[in-house]
Amino acid sequence: MNCGTSRIFSFLFAILLFWGGESLIAGEAFELEGDPTDNDLKIIAALNKLTYDRIISNKNTKGFAYRYTSRWYSPISVDVYVLGFSKREKLSLIRVESPKRGAEKAFRDFLYEELTRRQVVNGQTSPESSQGPAVGAVSEKRYMISGGLALLEPAASVYYNSKASPVYTSSDTLRGMFGYIMADLLLAGIGYYYASTTIHSHSAMDTLLGKPTPSGNVLQSPGAGVFLGLLIVPRLYRLVGAWQDTYSHNRILELNVSKSF
Repeated sequence: MNCGTSRIFSFLFAILLFWGGESLIAGEAFELEGDPTDNDLKIIAALNKLTYDRIISNKNTKGFAYRYTSRWYSPISVDVYVLGFSKREKLSLIRVESPKRGAEKAFRDFLYEELTRRQVVNGQTSPESSQGPAVGAVSEKRYMISGGLALLEPAASVYYNSKASPVYTSSDTLRGMFGYIMADLLLAGIGYYYASTTIHSHSAMDTLLGKPTPSGNVLQSPGAGVFLGLLIVPRLYRLVGAWQDTYSHNRILELNVSKSF
């Protein structure tokens, strides 16, 4: 495989990463009483509740007072930034980022509810703060269904995970489905072209020598492995995404932070 072909494959893989359902980072923010130092432990505790203790305090704060990120092996991907909003009034501005806009909103809702729900009235927690938001007609997602669809057609897996799910917005769904369809077409096209170039022509001398005539089927060509490998790439990538989406959806549902979809 020459350098030009390698560059094409690298470019196509970059397209896959961009279109695989990842949102352009926008973030969801809310204000919280208290300065960042006062809220530090409370935010870590709330995030660890969401991710089952898979949150770390990131020293690369990017100019914010505090930053919290999920560990690399966590199926829930979340990045939280905290900034002192007003020293006089002691307010913190909390910004939540995640690969999908829907997930950002759901995680923001969870953090807001978790950090503000302890409103004490006469020594008791108020009913509206102790109860989570109402959950609509949302059901759990199945890992086997999502993973099976990912291997058959990644776009179908995205549709399954996005239907009636707080993890996805409509733009997340369109971006993810369109991205996997385009990745499939591009990678299959490049793989087919490369495999077809490896089919040797049958000359008159080959006929005289009794050599078998090539079938012309790319699946029987020397480059068939590259063709099949390129078809597998988006499916393996989506298989990981399907696991993350299914886990995030079920976890959000479990924590009762869904609103209406």
